[in-house]
Amino acid sequence: MTAIATLAAPRPTRAADVGLIGVVAWRNLWRNRRRTVLSIGAIAFAVTLLSFAMAQQSGNYAIMIDNATGLLSGHLQVQHRGFFDDPKIGDVLHAATQRVAAIRRIPAVVAATPRISAFVLASAHDHSVGAELLGVEPAGERAVSTLPNMVTEGRYLASASGLEAFAGELLARNLDARVGDELVVLGTTPTGGVAPLALTLVGTFASGVPDIDRSVVEVPFETAAAAFELDDSAHAIVVKTRSAAAAGAVAAAVRRDHGSDDAVVLEWPQLVAGLEQAIELDRIFGNILFATLAVIVTMGVFNAFVMTIFERTREFGTLLALGMRPRTLIATLQIEGLCLAALGCSLGLALAVPLIAWLAHVGIPLGEAGAALRQFHAADRMYPALDVGVLLRPVALMMVGTALASLLPALRIRSIRPVEAMRAV
Repeated sequence: MTAIATLAAPRPTRAADVGLIGVVAWRNLWRNRRRTVLSIGAIAFAVTLLSFAMAQQSGNYAIMIDNATGLLSGHLQVQHRGFFDDPKIGDVLHAATQRVAAIRRIPAVVAATPRISAFVLASAHDHSVGAELLGVEPAGERAVSTLPNMVTEGRYLASASGLEAFAGELLARNLDARVGDELVVLGTTPTGGVAPLALTLVGTFASGVPDIDRSVVEVPFETAAAAFELDDSAHAIVVKTRSAAAAGAVAAAVRRDHGSDDAVVLEWPQLVAGLEQAIELDRIFGNILFATLAVIVTMGVFNAFVMTIFERTREFGTLLALGMRPRTLIATLQIEGLCLAALGCSLGLALAVPLIAWLAHVGIPLGEAGAALRQFHAADRMYPALDVGVLLRPVALMMVGTALASLLPALRIRSIRPVEAMRAV
C-alpha cells in the first residue's frame, strides 16, 4: 500500500518513481501466476520456433547457393568486360597466371583457377554436335567445381597439358562415343584461323543438368590455350570463397586490385540466373508465415491483458480516485508487458541457441531425398545457420508485439470514471 500511495501522490514523476513503478509492475505480473506462466511459455515457444525456422531458412539458402555455384560458376568470376553477355573468343584476360596468384592471396578465397571457354564442333565416328569447350586446370577445377567428382565412366583429366577430353554423358551418347575413343574438336582462333584438337575421351560425367550434360566438354588448359593461340590468357578466372556471404567482400577486393576498363567482376547472383530471385521469393513467403505465428501469439498476450484490465477495473478506479495519473497506470501495464516479453524471449533463446548450435553441427538428415542428393555430390543434410540475425529478429518481433498487446488494452484506462469503476464487482 505504501508503494501504491506513493505512486498516487499528485506530483511530477521522478527517477525514484520509475523504479517504484517497475517494482509494482513486477508484483502485479505474478498476481495471476498461471496466466503469466502461460503467456511466458507462448512467447518462449514463438521465439524458439521462429529462431529455428529462420536459422533453417538461412542455412538452406547457403546450401542452395553452394550447390548452384559449385557446379561450374563459382561464387564469383573475373571476366573480360562484355564476355558474359556476348562471348567472343578474343575477349580474354591477359596474364592469367599472375592474376590467379594475386587473387588466391586475398583472405576468404578458398580457390581460384583460370578457364578458357569456346564454342566448338565436336565429332566422333560419323556424328558431330555443337559443344562448349572449357579449358581447365584439373587441380584448380577440382577445388572450385563438383563436376570432376561426377564421373560416370572413366576418369577425370590427369594433367593440364595432355590431349584428353572429359565430356558430358549426353554429349558422348549423342556422338556414340565411348571412353577411349578419339574426339575431334574444331574451333576458331581470335584471328579467324582454325583451332583443331584430336583428343582421347578419358571420362564422362552426369551433373543432373541436361543442358550441361549434353554440351560441355573439358580439356586441359594448356592444350586449349595452344590450340586457340591464347598463350597465358583466359576468358574467366573462377573464384570460390569461404562462403557465399563472404563473396561480396572478396568481390570488392578483387575489383579494387584487378578491376579495369577491360575486366569486370561478376558475383553469383549474376552468374546463376534466377537463383537470387527464387531465394527472395521464398524469403517473402517465409516472413509471411513468421509474421502469422507472431500475430497468433500476440493475440494471446493481448487477451491476457484485456482480462487484466477487466479484473482490475475496481483497483484502477481506486488509484485514479487517489490521484494517480492514467499515464502512470498505462506505464505500469507497459512495464508488465516488457517484463513478460523479456522473460519469454530469454527462455526462448535459452532453448533455441543450444538446439540450433547442435543441429548446425550434426545436421538434419533428409532420408531418401538425401540419398538422391548424394548421387550428385550435394549436401544430404540440412544445416541451420546460427547467427545474430536469426536470434535478434524473433526477439524484436515478439517484444514489439507484446508492447502493442499491452498498450492497446491499457488505453482503456483513460476512459475509466473512478466512481463507476469503484462500484465494479
